[in-house]
Amino acid sequence: MIRFVKTGQPAINSVVCDEFVNSALADTKWLSLRNNGSARIKKVDLRTKDQLMFRYATRQEGGMWSIHLDSLNGPLFTSIPLKVTKGWNVATVTIPVEAGVHDLWFKYKNPNLKTAEENGADFSWFHFTQAFPGSGEPGYDSARQQYFDLVSSSQYTSTPIMVDGPSDLLRTSNVFERGNWMVKGAEVKPGVPATLNPMPSGAPSNRLGLAMWLTDKKNPLVSRTIVNRIWEQLFGHGLAETLEDLGTQGIPPTHRQLLDYLSRQLMHRYNWSLKTLIREIVLSSTYRQSSIASPEVIEKDPSNKWYARGPRVRLSAEQLRDQALAVSGLLSPKMFGRSVMPYQPAGIWLTPYNGESWRISEGEDKYRRALYTYWKRSAPYPAMMMFDGAARNVCVARRINTNTPLQALVTLNDSSYLVMARNFAYELKKGGITDAGQQIKKGYQQMMYKPISEEKLKALNGLYRQSLQVFTADKQKATEVIGEDDQHNNPETAAMVVVMNAMLNLDEWITKN
Repeated sequence: MIRFVKTGQPAINSVVCDEFVNSALADTKWLSLRNNGSARIKKVDLRTKDQLMFRYATRQEGGMWSIHLDSLNGPLFTSIPLKVTKGWNVATVTIPVEAGVHDLWFKYKNPNLKTAEENGADFSWFHFTQAFPGSGEPGYDSARQQYFDLVSSSQYTSTPIMVDGPSDLLRTSNVFERGNWMVKGAEVKPGVPATLNPMPSGAPSNRLGLAMWLTDKKNPLVSRTIVNRIWEQLFGHGLAETLEDLGTQGIPPTHRQLLDYLSRQLMHRYNWSLKTLIREIVLSSTYRQSSIASPEVIEKDPSNKWYARGPRVRLSAEQLRDQALAVSGLLSPKMFGRSVMPYQPAGIWLTPYNGESWRISEGEDKYRRALYTYWKRSAPYPAMMMFDGAARNVCVARRINTNTPLQALVTLNDSSYLVMARNFAYELKKGGITDAGQQIKKGYQQMMYKPISEEKLKALNGLYRQSLQVFTADKQKATEVIGEDDQHNNPETAAMVVVMNAMLNLDEWITKN
């Protein structure tokens, strides 16, 4: 009962109906019965079921819905008068207990319908179950009412999730003859490839059993795949470069024995602890090498597949945004909840079907982690796409990093990065340090966790002085950089915003060295 309240399942959805006579699937989703209309649901397990719960809508009095067993003119199972509803309504009726699995044929009659084409009743789902348990116990009536209030409520957020169907609703799977889904061959049962190790003893033939098989110590495939992916995230490419294919068609691992060793350690010694695996890798002398290399080493191994130097990889789109928000002091710690709409140039996100527009979120919501950014497959967030974020219209097993001029244009000109640079400058000003050079030193230390070199400090100080001259001579330009903020609207702060924006574009900031 609790499971049904939480998920709306297991229910028989109207889309499984067939054999339509004067009826149809309205909007491809709802069973719509007209006067003298009928439809069928195949193979419904009625054993021990004494209650039917269903969601329906009807606009005309006098409708009678009847259910027959096994054929259109078969034995009458039950008849249910349908009351007029205001929108969708969930109803519950008692049904007779019937042995076995049956095809259910629905009929609908309503003499008050004026035309044969007029819809009489729409159905969304059907749930054959048992009466609410606990009859006669203290608090039964209130608990039962609360349950039905929850099931009937429309005041909730609908979140599609995947759940295992019960055994009586499992789909029959068949071999498709010559790949034609309309020509079904022999029925097949859940299993694993015969060329690999068999399912563990006692494992159920469902997703739980598959998980047990995947993590079985006799199956090294999952462990090798995980190790290869973790290695790719840390070094920029996997021990086997083709993350999506560790088979014979993929690129062989460059260090086969190392992959075997780490895979075995993950299963047998680390007990599948990814934290322990990552610690083992990042504390290794291989990972802790400097990424600086001689021309000879780079010529011999330009892609660093033999690890003569440390990894040097551009951060992902999400990492770049999150770390910029964090160092600027804007990152919201808020967890969970709906997706948000951060800054985005006007005119990019268009919805011709329903007229919706991109509405920038209020308050701290627009500074939440990149994970929460609203994503539409036909109009993905452009700043992240410039840094090779996946469009999500197809599955992507691995991202390929690129380095294009468009990426620099994003971090220099995108509204989000400008706001981050502003706030970064404001935070440095709040620290009580008045000297621009000291502010730059402090900002660099916060970003890179190391002191700035004299060469870089000289270049950034030069940028500050040059910007200060421009903004002192033209207050309007300073206002354009700062915005309509009277508290910070001065040439010195505007010049520091330009410097902070440049620092957010440093190669060592966007690249993991």
